[in-house]
Parts: sequence; structure tokens; C-alpha cells
Amino acid sequence: MAQLMWCNVLLLILFLGILYRRAWQTFCLTVIILLMVGGNCARIMKIANHQRVQTAFETERTIRILPDQIRINGNRMRGVTRADDGQQYIVTVTFSSRHQLNWLKYARTPIQLKVRGTVEPLKPATNENQFDLQRFCYSQAVVRSLRGDCVSIKDLPMRNIDYLHYWRCRLLHYFRSFPQPLGLFCNRLLLGINDEEFGETLRQVKVLGIIHLFCLSGLHVTVLCNLIRRFLDALNIPKEWITGCQIIILPIYWVIGGSSISLTRAVLMMELGLFAQLIPRLRHLDSWSLSLIIQLVITPGILLNLGGRLSYLLSFTLQRIKWQSKLHQTIGMTIVSLPVILNATYQVHLLTIVINWLMIPLFSLVITPLVLICALMGKVCPLVVLMGNGGLLYFQRVIQWLANLPGTLVFGKLNTALTFWLIISSILAIAGVKRRKLLRWIIILTYASTFIWYHYPLTGEVTFFDIGQGDSILIREPFNRRIMMIDTGGRPQFKVPHWKQARYQDDDAQRISVNYLKSKGIHHLDLLFLSHRDADHIGNVATICRELTVKKIVVPAGMEKLPKLTNQIPANIKILPMTNQFRLVNTKLQILHPFGVGEGKNEDSLVLYGRFGGRTFIFSGDLGKAGERQIVKEYPKIKADIVKLGHHGSKTSSDEHYLRQLNPQLAIISAGRQNRYGHPNQETITTLNQLQIPFWSTQDYGMIKYSYYHQKGKFKTTLKGDEFAWMH
Repeated sequence: MAQLMWCNVLLLILFLGILYRRAWQTFCLTVIILLMVGGNCARIMKIANHQRVQTAFETERTIRILPDQIRINGNRMRGVTRADDGQQYIVTVTFSSRHQLNWLKYARTPIQLKVRGTVEPLKPATNENQFDLQRFCYSQAVVRSLRGDCVSIKDLPMRNIDYLHYWRCRLLHYFRSFPQPLGLFCNRLLLGINDEEFGETLRQVKVLGIIHLFCLSGLHVTVLCNLIRRFLDALNIPKEWITGCQIIILPIYWVIGGSSISLTRAVLMMELGLFAQLIPRLRHLDSWSLSLIIQLVITPGILLNLGGRLSYLLSFTLQRIKWQSKLHQTIGMTIVSLPVILNATYQVHLLTIVINWLMIPLFSLVITPLVLICALMGKVCPLVVLMGNGGLLYFQRVIQWLANLPGTLVFGKLNTALTFWLIISSILAIAGVKRRKLLRWIIILTYASTFIWYHYPLTGEVTFFDIGQGDSILIREPFNRRIMMIDTGGRPQFKVPHWKQARYQDDDAQRISVNYLKSKGIHHLDLLFLSHRDADHIGNVATICRELTVKKIVVPAGMEKLPKLTNQIPANIKILPMTNQFRLVNTKLQILHPFGVGEGKNEDSLVLYGRFGGRTFIFSGDLGKAGERQIVKEYPKIKADIVKLGHHGSKTSSDEHYLRQLNPQLAIISAGRQNRYGHPNQETITTLNQLQIPFWSTQDYGMIKYSYYHQKGKFKTTLKGDEFAWMH
């Protein structure tokens, strides 16, 4: 819906502008282009609808993987590729032997894999504001996933463009032999490869708002073309020949550089500009508009991607506005890009303008040429490599120091309409239109009112995240008077052979709970409750403490002594061990359990009770039936409208007498889809049905949110409940 609104608004403005100027030739050309783009969109939608599957089924497929596209994590490989049936899949392949992994590791030519597994529909986003992989892939005509085991593997002969991928693979492994971080910089800035080892540096540059400098874009293409021109000019090569060489080299570099969105835009614009130098009739062509049209025709979903939006927006601003100075340019482009960044990342660093002003010339004049020189001189002069690596190490320390400076402002997510308005108004204000002072004040008031709306909301909420096989619950009071979280979620770690161990894992807290909190302008937790020591409840505590300001952590008495917990929590955060004898100050939550000191096991779980929005809630951790019976014995008159069932709906919890005493209107189950434990257990579901207690599971409904105002509220779920019916 958001993208449809964007298109409608853009088309309306476009047609009104053309009709006002009575530029009929432009009008006809625009209609033709829109029909081409629309036709391609319709084609992709038709393909997606035809290929979409409604159920999972077993199959065997043969896929072809290029050597530079092989990404292995542990004993698994994941990527997007076309199979022998002609359809594209998101493929996850598991390898059963070291021999297969070594084959892939040393591959330099295309590889054919025979995969036996399951074809499944793509999964939608199950939490509010979570990245929707399904929607993004649909825009690329990818509507299926294939999960399975590798049956056989063999090398394939190379053909045509495969030779470029062969050399890209050779360069990738060559750069990995360099000392670090030089090798990582070479792969990132020259080949567009995101090595996982570079993750911490990328996280820091995202915080500082300079991630665009670490992506192959117009800056890097300009530097490359300038170096080519200067080198050939020094050899007294005619100007026309130099331009011709650049025209030939750029498409080659586009393949070797990874063909990213921003690189594609930069290469297209540069190619059009070079052709205009050779052909006089093309000198009046608009390279920005033509490159956008070409990419829209080829990939209609280009503007759904943050990189695509930023790349075209910033290049448009750079070309269309006359800048008074480099500082004015940096400030203007930061202001124009700010709405897009807040729409996607929800936060901004207050030092972004200054850092960009310093880093842009540093990258163009020092970092990129240094990396390129080291890449060329690696075999010839190892001393240059060592000196270059030392300089980059110092540069990394500077980035780390800057990222640790205070100044990150968690703003909240701008909606699509507001983002569009702020982009247009910011461009007009910077371009110097009439009444620009009034427009600037309107922009400032828009940001200020939106910030206040997010940081002092009138409503509160109790939100059960779909965190997989685990628990994570947010309690936020109106005006953000008190923000609390119960458990963080996490993944249990199982012992596997060393060669099967994953080098990196997706951080569920980062992409789900932290992402949601920041989208609502939340940057701190007043209280973090950890119900007990199991990894599916506290496994992501380190991420929560790193990404958010946590004031206090409450644990069941005795658990505060466990190294498993204390090793993950910064020393400046106070840990409060609690039993039901303690009372929490300035909070509506009451501790019902544990009754004494324990070791943080299931039977020692924190059980919390509170009233929010006119309804009473009870949150049970993984407490078993014996503990539940103790609670109703200790509190014989206790009732609860909403019960978060203990232990993810396991048969070891949800005692019938306990539920009968509470008499809830709704039970919530937090469990992972197709989990190995079979949660929720059929015995628990039978108990709920016998007591006529309706229940919702995050397996079916995704994130479950109760929003309230004063004493009234309503539930909202991210999913309708039937999206994962094919799993059952």
C-alpha cells in the first residue's frame, strides 16, 4: 500500500507538471515509458502469481552457482539462483561432509549442485516494521524457497560472462590473503563483497551515517575513471580513445564490482555521459533520468530498496542544485537524505554532517586510491601493503572512536507520506524557491511535532514479539513513563563438529525487538526482566544491552551469580535479584514467583502480574505445573484476563487448576514454527479447549499487540492467522 501511494503521488505530480507546461512531446514520451514500466511490472506479477506455491512439497532440483556468489556459513550455503526448472529460488543448502565444503571453498568455475529437499512459499514479515523479505523478493519475481541437502556436486565449464566471475572470484581470494583490515577494504570497496568479519565496522559507519562511502557507487566509479584517464593521458593516448576505453572498462567493472543497485546507477550515468562526449546528438540527454528509466524497465522494484532510493535521490540533488561550497553541499545532501534514512533506520547521528564533510574528501583523495594502489602493488611491493594496512587500522580506530561518541538520536519511523513530503520540501528549500524561510520553518515544525508524537505517545502497549522459539515481551506505559521488557529471546546452542559451526548468526533481537523499539522512538529500557537462565529467554541480552540503554535488570534470586548471565551484561548495569517478597517501585508489575532463592532454572522462573489498559496480565516464564499450583495456593483470589502460557505451551506447564482459577479471557503462546520440541503440546491445547479458553500463538499470528488508552484497549496481530497454514 505504501509503494502504491508513492507511485500515485509521483504520477499525479508528473502529469500536472507536464500539462501545466503543455509539453506534449514530453507527455507522450512519458506515457510510453510508463506503459513500458507498467507492462514489465505486470509481467513480473504474472510470473510471480504463476510460480507461487501454496503448500510445501518434496523435490529434487539442480542449481548452478557462480564461484564468486558462493557464501558459506558453517555447513550451509544460502543465495538466490535459478534451478533446472527455469524458476528462481532462495536456496538454503546443507552439506554433509567436509569434502563438499572444501570443493566449494576452492571453486573457481561454476558449480552444479543437486539438492534434495523441500520447496516452500516465502515467509512474510511476522513483526511490525520488520524487513519484509517476501515482498522484496516478489518485486524481483522470486516467490519460492528451496531447503535441502546437497546430493552431488560437480564443476561446470565456463561460458561468456562466467570468465568475469572467475576473475572476480580470483580477486576475492587474493584480497583475503592480505593482512586485515586491508583485505576487507579491498573486497568491500573494489568488489562490493560484504565479508562478515567487516560487520562491526559496518555497524559503526551505519551509526555515523556514512555507510554510502563503503558501498560501490558514483564516488568509486568517478575515482576509477579519473585514474584510467590520467594513466592513458600520461601515455599520450588520444582523448577519443580514452573515452572509448572507459566505455569498454565500465561494464566489465560493473560485473566485477558485484552489480549492486548504486553501482548500476553510477555506471549507467557515467556510460551515458561518455557516449554524449562521442556523439554530439546525445549531449542534451539527461543521464540521471535515462539511467532511472533503464533500471525501472529492467527492475521495477528498484525504488523499494533503500540503496536504490538513496542513490537516485542523492545523485539527483547533486546534479540539480547549484552548491555554494562543499560544506553547503554536504549539509544539503544530508538534509535531503534524512527523511529516507529515518523511514528505514529510525535514527540519525548528530555528527553526521560534520563527519560526512570530513570523510567524503578523505575517501575520494586517500582511502579509495590507497586501497586501489595496495591491490595493484600487493605482489610487487609487500611494504606498500603493510604501510597501507597500518593506515587503515588507524582509520578503523578513528571510526570506532567517532561511533562511540554520544550523539545518536533515535527518532522513530517516518511514515511514507511524511517521508515524501519532507524530501520534496527539503529539495525546494535548499534549491532557493520563493518563501523558502517559511518552508524551512514548516520542515522544522514537522520534525519537532513528529518527534514529540513518538517520544510522548498518548497510548500504551503490551506486545508479544514473534521472536521464534523463545519469549520477548514489551510493556510500554502512556507517554513512555515506564518502558519494560520481559526476556530477550535467543537461540539455544547445540554442540556440532567444528567444521559445521556457523561463523555468524542472524541476531533476532536486532532485527525484531530492537528494530521495533527504535521504530517507535524508544532507545532505553527502565527495567529488563529475565525470567530464568535458558538461552531462549536471555540469549539476546548482550544485544539488548548494546543497542539500548538498560537502567536495571531484574532476575530471580540466585540467578545473579551465574557467569552465563554476568558475562553478557556490562558492569554499569545494576542487577536486582528478586523473590515475591520484594516490591518494585514505580511500576505496575508485581512479582508472584519465585518464593525463595534458586539457580535460575525453570522452576525458579519469574512470574509477573500487572494491570494495563483495564485488563490484568500474567507472564509465566517457563514455570512448571507444580509452581503454578503454588501460585494459586499463595494467591487464592488471583484472576487474570490475559495469560502468557508457561514454557511455550509445553505439557509441563499450564496446569488445569491454575488456569481454572485465573479464568482468563485469552491465552498467549510464544513458540517457534516447526520447533523441535513440538510446542505447543496437544495436551495443553486440549486443556484450553476443555476450559473454553481461546488462545493465540505467535506461530500463527506473529507479533501480538495490545494497545490501550486509559482503561480501554484492543488487540492487533501482524498476521491474519492463516499465512503459515501450509506448515501444519
